[in-house]
Amino acid sequence: MATKIIMPKLGMAMSEGKIVKWLKGDGAEAKKGEPVVVVMSKKITYEVVTPADGIVRHIAHAKDTRGIGQIIGFITAPGEEVPEVVEVAAPAGAPAVAGAAADTPPPAALAERRVEPSQEEKFVPSSPAARRLAGELGVDISRVTPSGRRITEQDVQRFYDERARINISPLARQMAEAEGLDIVTIQGTGPNGKIIEDDVLRILEGEKPRKAKAPAENIPFIGMRQAIAEQMVHSLQTMAQITLTTKADVTELKSTREALRARWDRKVSYTDLLIKAVAVALGDHPLLGARLEGEEIVMPDEINVGVAVALDDGLIVPVIRNADRMTVPEIGAKIKGLAQRARENDLNVDEVTGAVFTVTNLGTYGVDGFTPIINPPEVAILGVGRITEELALINGQAVARSRMVLSLTIDHRIVDGAPGAAFLQTLVQLLEHPALIFAGGPALS
Repeated sequence: MATKIIMPKLGMAMSEGKIVKWLKGDGAEAKKGEPVVVVMSKKITYEVVTPADGIVRHIAHAKDTRGIGQIIGFITAPGEEVPEVVEVAAPAGAPAVAGAAADTPPPAALAERRVEPSQEEKFVPSSPAARRLAGELGVDISRVTPSGRRITEQDVQRFYDERARINISPLARQMAEAEGLDIVTIQGTGPNGKIIEDDVLRILEGEKPRKAKAPAENIPFIGMRQAIAEQMVHSLQTMAQITLTTKADVTELKSTREALRARWDRKVSYTDLLIKAVAVALGDHPLLGARLEGEEIVMPDEINVGVAVALDDGLIVPVIRNADRMTVPEIGAKIKGLAQRARENDLNVDEVTGAVFTVTNLGTYGVDGFTPIINPPEVAILGVGRITEELALINGQAVARSRMVLSLTIDHRIVDGAPGAAFLQTLVQLLEHPALIFAGGPALS
């Protein structure tokens, strides 16, 4: 019996996804657990793996958009016919779901439906080895130019290598592949001739390359920007959000950070130390990491802390899992890797879901304090401001001290002001006495 390949749900707000490319050709063999197709939500791309051993059969094609749970392909046994797929009406506001029809159409009708997207393409013979390699590399074999009477394995490899060497951003490559563009034909206008997203958009819009945009060019309200807007509006409309602010004396934390940088001979950021301190504080105040499900407040099983990362077209929140069990160097390395991959649009769904609390640091932008908006289904978020030098009266003497503004937004439906203030108080104590951070679990390598 054929096994369905469906469009996965990659986030709370996702209702549909787009097929970027098939990694296995139609009719190719695949083993259970192998990546078979790349799909994309408004924020991330994701490789869907085969649910069973068998033959990959395509139902949807590159550039197609499908609702969550819709069938995009099948895994069949050798010789097994592909079930007909029909669209099942969904309730208002819900995505359509695809299902297998009760009756399988005649093979001729089925074949006609499957080859429809490529009917206008010229058929070129290809060797079995070439087709197998094209499936492994995710190459559309119909776009390969043969060196002789038929497409060979060497032709496919040359086609792949030529495009792999091209200087192009990951997002631009995904856009080009999704729209069926050959990146060899695209003129790059980025640094050192790099092909960027705007270059791909110009091709799609039929424009000539230009070096600069018009100063008053409008920005489409789509994709990540639209997803962020929907998430933030939903957050404010469904939660009773209040923000508590306080200051922490981080004079000793600054000294500790410099000492750790010298000891480890590596960069240690304030965010690394903050994530560790937040994880320790959440261990004492788990309600700040809870979530509301129906009529039940669900307490966290793990302390997974999200870190807001700014992107050119929005922001994303990668997750540091089990941050309370990690050392500061491990947290720093994890943040660096996730942030880099976030900017390359290379995060998977596990790396952007599952956070119980989020930290957003705008201190590097010169911001003192602000009102962060909670990222559902979490019930709290910490905003971190810049460090300023202030005079403090200590033992009758005016002394310069370093202070940091902390802004904690909580969902008052779940967390009252007193528990929120108690969490902030614990966090301030940890930041003002860094030795307590290291005493709250593994913090040193």
